[in-house]
Amino acid sequence: MNIIKKGFKREYIKPSIVMFAMSNEEYLLAASPNVRPGGGGNPSGSITIEPLVPVDGGDDDNLVG
Repeated sequence: MNIIKKGFKREYIKPSIVMFAMSNEEYLLAASPNVRPGGGGNPSGSITIEPLVPVDGGDDDNLVG
């Protein structure tokens, strides 16, 4: 038995864009600015690493499955 398969054309989805006017004279960022943690600003900061403080919640930390 031969089965004839008929193809179905899908509806074309045309691309769309949205434009809007900005009322102020500000600029939009196209990329993220370079970040220098602790190296920029006045006064310049410093990076410190805090030690891990374990939190013991008692019996509430026990998982039962």
